[in-house]
Amino acid sequence: MATVRIPIERRFSDLDLLGHVNNVVYYDYLQESRLRLLRSLGRETVVSAPLVVAHQEIDYIAPLPGGIEPVIVETWIERIGSSSFTVAAIVWDSDGTLAARASTVMVFFDPDTGKAVPMTDQARAWLVAGLHTPDEGASSQG
Repeated sequence: MATVRIPIERRFSDLDLLGHVNNVVYYDYLQESRLRLLRSLGRETVVSAPLVVAHQEIDYIAPLPGGIEPVIVETWIERIGSSSFTVAAIVWDSDGTLAARASTVMVFFDPDTGKAVPMTDQARAWLVAGLHTPDEGASSQG
């Protein structure tokens, strides 16, 4: 299992005055999908330093209108470094429309020093299970 497909319900409070999901809400969707991916890979079984978000970027492709169908977020580990890894995600509307692409760099760090620390071999093995490069043209509906 490398890519996790996660349905996330749209809430009325997610919408802006134009009736579509506000750009800030995408960060909530990405966090939810990232946490579910890491949990599905067994995060709670891995002994490692804490993780923090070091960088996150989103390319907004199309608006997500209000609706009752869930948004689908596909999430996977894109890259593994020595003290960090990148989680990639694609956000789809329920009708299969590509809404956004995103990436988040997570860093293992020492809370006492506030500095990055190398990941353990156990953490690296845990992340390798989620390493994936999806087909660029793939859709969550296919």
